[in-house]
Amino acid sequence: MRELTGNDPESPGFSDAGGTLYAQVAAVLRQRIRSGAWRPGAQLPTLESLSAEFGVARVTLRQALGLLEREGLIWRRRGRGTFVTEDASVQWLHVGSSWEELVHSLEGNWARPIDSEDVAQVPGFEERDGLPAPNYRHLRRVHGREARAHALVDLYLDRRLYDMAPKRFDKEMLIPVLEELPSVRIADARQTLSIGTADHAVAAALDIPIGAPVGLMRRVLKDDVGTVIYVGDVAYRGDVVKIEIDLERGRQQVKSTADVRQGGGAKS
Repeated sequence: MRELTGNDPESPGFSDAGGTLYAQVAAVLRQRIRSGAWRPGAQLPTLESLSAEFGVARVTLRQALGLLEREGLIWRRRGRGTFVTEDASVQWLHVGSSWEELVHSLEGNWARPIDSEDVAQVPGFEERDGLPAPNYRHLRRVHGREARAHALVDLYLDRRLYDMAPKRFDKEMLIPVLEELPSVRIADARQTLSIGTADHAVAAALDIPIGAPVGLMRRVLKDDVGTVIYVGDVAYRGDVVKIEIDLERGRQQVKSTADVRQGGGAKS
């Protein structure tokens, strides 16, 4: 098997504000695996090479590699080296650029509740969003798939709709439940993706360093009279977000899609 090199022009810079040093090193190594730079079955550089590249001690690298090993991305054998697992290849879960694709993309995801409360207003609500509902149910939860969390989510649901199926809304993915309620008509839906960094809450929920890049998705749903019945603020792990833009000639609109990437057995 061929040994890989980092091929970076300079070593990555690490910050005290970015969480533990070994977690930051693991994030760089994880990205190389998920990006395909280090493919399944390939041998990683030696500890000596990685230590020289990153400017960190071997004990830090061992901690970082241990984290990746627990995630199922690498395996280590004394006397042979460290290798990318065969099932560490990247898989993508399409988030969807249409309503039907979005609903389909949520199939198989789980929701782990963190907090729930009634609120009078949605943070960041703008006039262009639509008409506000009288009040909302705020649900904070972690979303994921199989063994891995991929997003910290703050959801704001029109309290009148929440009361139609509170037990389901507390435990299930909200959008598929809304889709199934016969009395709910969603007349307008939009989503916006921006790039930010993880604060303490996001870092803790997704097991990433503070300051790590995250994809910030905001979804707004309105009913047929323009009332905002749902707002979702989603913080995706930065290493699972992909943006694809269709630039076909002759089309009047440029289509944007956002994808959530899954890696091997620990899928998001």
